[in-house]
Amino acid sequence: MSKALTYRADIDTLRAVAVLSVVCFHFSKTWLPGGFLGVDVFFVISGFLITLILHREMNAGVFSFKNFYVRRMKRILPVFFVVVLTALVLGAMLFTPDDFAMLSRSALASVLFAANFYFARGQGYFDPAQEEKPLLHIWSLSVEEQYYFVFPILLLLVVRRSYREQMLFMALLMLMSLLAAYIPTGLDKYYLPHLRAFEMLTGSMLAVFVQQQTLAGKKPGEKTAACGSLLAGLILLACLWFYHPGMPYFPGWAGLVPCAATAALIYYNGFDHRFKKLFQWRPLVWVGLISYSLYLWHFLVLAFARYLSGTEHLPDAWLLPLAILMLICTLITYYGVEQPIKSWKPGFARSFAGFYALPAIMVAVAVAGFQQSAWIQEYRQQGLARADTSCHNTLHKKCVWGAEGEPPWVLMLGDSHADQYKTFIDAMGKKEGWSAKLVSADTCAFVRKYDARVLHNNASCRNVHQYADEHLAEYPIVMLAMRWGNQIKADKLSVGYDEQFFDKLDATLAHFAAENKTVYLFTDNPAIQYSALRAYKLQHNLPVWAPVRTLHKQDDNVDAGNAAMRAVAAKHGNVHIVDAQALLPDNFLFNGKPVYADLDHINPFADAELAKRYGARFSLLPSGLQTKQTQAAR
Repeated sequence: MSKALTYRADIDTLRAVAVLSVVCFHFSKTWLPGGFLGVDVFFVISGFLITLILHREMNAGVFSFKNFYVRRMKRILPVFFVVVLTALVLGAMLFTPDDFAMLSRSALASVLFAANFYFARGQGYFDPAQEEKPLLHIWSLSVEEQYYFVFPILLLLVVRRSYREQMLFMALLMLMSLLAAYIPTGLDKYYLPHLRAFEMLTGSMLAVFVQQQTLAGKKPGEKTAACGSLLAGLILLACLWFYHPGMPYFPGWAGLVPCAATAALIYYNGFDHRFKKLFQWRPLVWVGLISYSLYLWHFLVLAFARYLSGTEHLPDAWLLPLAILMLICTLITYYGVEQPIKSWKPGFARSFAGFYALPAIMVAVAVAGFQQSAWIQEYRQQGLARADTSCHNTLHKKCVWGAEGEPPWVLMLGDSHADQYKTFIDAMGKKEGWSAKLVSADTCAFVRKYDARVLHNNASCRNVHQYADEHLAEYPIVMLAMRWGNQIKADKLSVGYDEQFFDKLDATLAHFAAENKTVYLFTDNPAIQYSALRAYKLQHNLPVWAPVRTLHKQDDNVDAGNAAMRAVAAKHGNVHIVDAQALLPDNFLFNGKPVYADLDHINPFADAELAKRYGARFSLLPSGLQTKQTQAAR
C-alpha cells in the first residue's frame, strides 16, 4: 500500500466522476438516471481523506479541534459565500418577492449549516419545482459539516482503543444509520444527516483499515488490485446508470452498493497495477481538482436558467452556453479564490472572523437589504405579490377583513385559494357593511371529518380544523374556497386528497343547513403554464432574454373539481355559488398587469379589480340577508 497521505491522482479522478455525474443528472435526469449518486461518492471520499488525517493526528497526539476547523473553513467557506451572495444578488433582480423570500430563507439556513433540514420540510429533492431553487444543492454541504461537528469527537473516544474495537464501533454506527431509515418522519429522508452518515462512515472505516494495515506493513489485496479496481469501477458505473429517482431503500441499504464500490476503488487504486493509468487521466484529474467550485456553481446556473425558461427541460440551444458559463464561474473561483487561500495560514480566531462571521453578516445584511429594495418592494406595493399579512398558516396575523368596526359574522375556511380572496372579501365587506374572518392553511381543504395527509403532517392545517370545531357556532355564514380539483381521483397524489371528500362535503353542507347556516362556495380559478408575476418582472428587467409571454391555462383538474362541487351544492338550498373567477380576463392581465402572483394565486391588485367588477354586477351578500344576519349576530 502506498503512503497514506501522499497525493493520489486517482482520487481526483473519482471526484471528477462524481461531479460530472451530478452535473449530467441536473442537466437532464434522462442523461444519467443515477447521476445523483455523485454526492454519495463525494461523501465516501470525504470520509476517507478526512478520517485518514484525523486518525494520524490523534494517534500522534497532535490533533487540535481548532486546526481541524480552520482547515475546514479554508476549504469550504470562501467559494461557498461567493456563490450564496451571487444567488442573492441575482435572485433580487429576477425573482418574484415570494421566490426571493424562499431563496433568502434557504441562504440563511445554508449559512447556519442547516440547509438540509430547511429543504427536508418542503418538496422532495427530485420534484421539478426544486430545480428552480439556486441553493438546493447546499444540502449536501450541510450534511457533511454536521458529520464533522460530531465525528471527530466520537473518533477521539475510540482512537486509542484496539483496531478491532474501532472497526466494531464504526460498524455499529453504520448499522444505526441504516436502520434509522425505517423510523417514520414528516421530513424528506433524502436530506437527513443520520441517514447519510453511513456513507461517510464507509470512507472513515476504510481510512482506519488502511492506517492499521500500513502500520502493520501488510498489503492485503495487492495482487488482485487490478481486477478489484476494474470490477469496482464497473459496479459504480452500473449504479450510475441503473439507479433512478425513487429507488427503493434509498437513502439506506441501496446506498451501500455505490458506497462500497467507491471505497473499493479508493483502496485498490492505492496499489500500483496495470489499470492504474485509467484512473490518472490528466483531463479527469483536472476536473477533480476544480470539482468543488464546479459543484457549487453548476446548480446555481441551471436553477436560474430554469427560472428564466419556466420549464423543467431546458431548450437545447441553451445547453452549451450554460456549460460554458458554469466553467467560467468555476475557473474564476478556483483560481481566484480557492488557490490563493491555500497559502494563507491564519489562526482560528482570524479564520472564524474572516471565513465565516463577516461573510455570514454580509449574507444577513444582503437578505434584509434586498427585501426592502425596489427590486422586491415595488411589486408588493403594487399588490402584484402575495401578501403575507393574513393569518394564513397562522392565527397571529390579520384574520378579519371587511367593514371596520363590524364584528365578523362570516367565517371563510379553506386552503391558499381561500386566503387569496382576502382583498376581495375586504373590498366587498366594506362596500356592503360586513366583515369576515379568514382562517386557512396551505393545501388544507375543509369538510367535517376531513382525512388527508396534510392534516396529519401539517400543524397549521390541524389548527384550521380545530378553530372551526371550536368557533363555527359563532358564525351564521360560512364561506368555503379551495382547490376542488385536488379532490378529483386523477389528482389523488395531492397531500390534500381525501378519497371521500365530496361525500363529506355533502354531509357538511347538510350539517350547516340543520344549523341554519348560509353557505357560500367559491369556484376555483385555473392555473397557468408560466408564473404571471415572474413573466412581468423578467419582461421589465430582462426584456431581451424574457420576451413578452402569452399566459395560457394549464391542463389540470380545476373544471372537474368545480363541476363536482356544483353538483353537491345543487342538493342544498342554503348554498350559494360565488363565481368571481369567471371575471378573470382570458390573458390573465388587468390593465397590462398580472392577475396572479404565481401560477394560480390571485394577487391583491387583481382581487381589488375583481371586487370592482363583481360589485358592479352582484351583491356578495344580499342586503336582506345582511340585515337579518347582522341582527342575529348582535
